[in-house]
Amino acid sequence: MGSGVTKSALPTLPNWPDLLSELAERVDKKKDVALVKSLIRRDRLLDAAELINSLLSPVERRAIFENKFLFTPPPQAEIYRYLLDLDFKVCITTNYDQFLEKNFEYHSGGAIAYQVRTYKYDNFLADLRSPSRTILKLHGCITDPSSIILDRQPYFKAKANNPGIYDIVEALSTVNTVLFFGYSINDPDIQLILERIHARSRTDHPHYALVSKFEHPSLRKALNETFNVSFVEYPKGIHQEFPEAVKELRDAVKAERARFGIP
Repeated sequence: MGSGVTKSALPTLPNWPDLLSELAERVDKKKDVALVKSLIRRDRLLDAAELINSLLSPVERRAIFENKFLFTPPPQAEIYRYLLDLDFKVCITTNYDQFLEKNFEYHSGGAIAYQVRTYKYDNFLADLRSPSRTILKLHGCITDPSSIILDRQPYFKAKANNPGIYDIVEALSTVNTVLFFGYSINDPDIQLILERIHARSRTDHPHYALVSKFEHPSLRKALNETFNVSFVEYPKGIHQEFPEAVKELRDAVKAERARFGIP
């Protein structure tokens, strides 16, 4: 699950380019600000993040992250009830906020507990083999600002120090159909995993992604052929239509379960 989910619940929440632009405004030198914004415009987001990370202190970054992503309580939204009804065993998110776990708790009346883990957790396999449901925060969580991944160096350190988590994510993506919600498939770790799976384990059954509309059909085609992901698009920037699409999926899944006598 990506920022499209949280933006449908709170449209003012920044996506990654917006967050980088806001972080750039805290940089002291105007020429550095101009360079960061130029990198963002050219879609070199990891380079922009790398530069920002070198120019802002950890204290400054933490204050900005907490201001943007730490809500008490997080907003409640119907889309999370629809997602909860889909009854996922594992939800993987690159979002830093607590919208997912807090809304799942709210909409279940506290009856359905999801374990919340970050990429630092070293016993994730035990969660998978247990009856519990799990939320895995692949880029860290706002409750632990030091865990937040923004640029290349933390990406590398996370993979080097926690290889088991990424191996499990790849295994799950190999033997299951993955649904991407509000996620642009631009995360380098996820791209590498999907590309490697598709290259060595060909199948006619794709993963699926509900995403904002592509600028051109050729971009969608390239990602489909590279990562074996079939895209369902909604109008770009119109995140209000996102919950209705998820509701339609929830209703279809419930009908299919009922057809097979599955509660």
